Amino acid sequence: MNMSYQMALKTFPLILTFGSWMFAGKSPRLKDIVLSILAILFIFEVVLFFQNPQELTGNYSFFALSFNRPSIFVGAIMSGALFMGLFPVRRSLTLNRNFLLLLGSGVGIILADNLPTFFFFYFLQRGVPAWNFLKNIRNGDAQTGSTYVFQHLICLLCAVYVMAQAFSQGILLTPLPEFPSTFFTVDILIVSIAIIFQTHGIFPFHSWVHDIVDNLRWYEISCIFLPRAGVLLFVQLMLPHFGSDPDQFKIALLSLTIFSSIYWSFRGIYEQNVQKEVTYFYIAQASLIMAGLQANEVALRGSYLHMMVISFSGTALWSILSYIQNHVSLKKHQSYYGLAQDFPKLATIFCVFGFCLIGVPLMASFVSEDLVINGLLEQQPYLGLGHIFATCLNGILFFLLFSKLFLGNNPTRGKVKMMDMSLLEMSPYMIALMVLFLIGVMPFLFLEKITW
Repeated sequence: MNMSYQMALKTFPLILTFGSWMFAGKSPRLKDIVLSILAILFIFEVVLFFQNPQELTGNYSFFALSFNRPSIFVGAIMSGALFMGLFPVRRSLTLNRNFLLLLGSGVGIILADNLPTFFFFYFLQRGVPAWNFLKNIRNGDAQTGSTYVFQHLICLLCAVYVMAQAFSQGILLTPLPEFPSTFFTVDILIVSIAIIFQTHGIFPFHSWVHDIVDNLRWYEISCIFLPRAGVLLFVQLMLPHFGSDPDQFKIALLSLTIFSSIYWSFRGIYEQNVQKEVTYFYIAQASLIMAGLQANEVALRGSYLHMMVISFSGTALWSILSYIQNHVSLKKHQSYYGLAQDFPKLATIFCVFGFCLIGVPLMASFVSEDLVINGLLEQQPYLGLGHIFATCLNGILFFLLFSKLFLGNNPTRGKVKMMDMSLLEMSPYMIALMVLFLIGVMPFLFLEKITW
């Protein structure tokens, strides 16, 4: 591969991040630009993935980017899922320049190959809410998002500590998979736990999640979660050295992951606001991604499949909810909205995507969760049982959510015109469902590609 092509690949995230953000405000067709970027990214990453590319990396430089198979896989999931979620609601969609900044920095996080590059893109992405918080302080509203900024600061201090330790040992610019096992002392492991859960956005004490549900639109939430920054940091930085890590660290990380899912499931079960309930259901599922990464190779492959499932299914749930909110008010905390009467096709698709998430047979999550649970039961039986309990709670939460949103007698029946989606608008949902069904029926077609 010639040098010019390699340079173009390595600088692509930087151009996407800053170039699109700078020119976005000058274009009246921002939605078309975003959808085009996502489509191009998705096609580009899928082609690269099936070509079995060699790793392209800018080793020992600050902006070290790597097109390896895990990063391409996760990048394709992010761009494909966001395109699927944005396209059906494009007519009512409102976007801003910050969304492109989040999108571009998410690509940078995925392709980061050393600590400085990873944290540069991570804090560039997280800096958008922090900047909004500073503007609120200037406007006299100092309380908005204060807990989020505090946790953001804690993560920044932990990142500075890890990079300082790496710098003192002369490995700051070393590619993440090449870190020596001697680097992972007890203090590094403890600080890394904080960073991983902060960047993954699932730790149960993330009180900022409650705040952003009402303040940010669904696609901004998805863009924050879909890059799976914590998962990639864990896979590239720590997973290669797990053989030399203490078992207590694995058990602690597994316990926090499963406890986080159980916590968010209970939050959703007792939540009255349907928007927050969807968010908590999404986060409860996302919490379980890291569980399989710490068991064995079979469970690890299941975790990557599960990442694909929750990214497509979770984004679809938010997209459908966003479409419904453009026609019906969901602000009242009533028991049942009965929206299946006005949106029968969307109610069916919403239900099927939910089944994909909770592990119904013949769906993708049934395969991925089976791989993860079997791996956990083999390594840590009690934690495997905890994973099963968390999965059952997620199923209960989904049925409560679906019942509240679509079942019952609609009190506004006849007052609004039925505005179900057209077949063209639903086409991305249908394609995603066919892929998820194909995973459930013939999982070997996908598992044989997850070889890293």
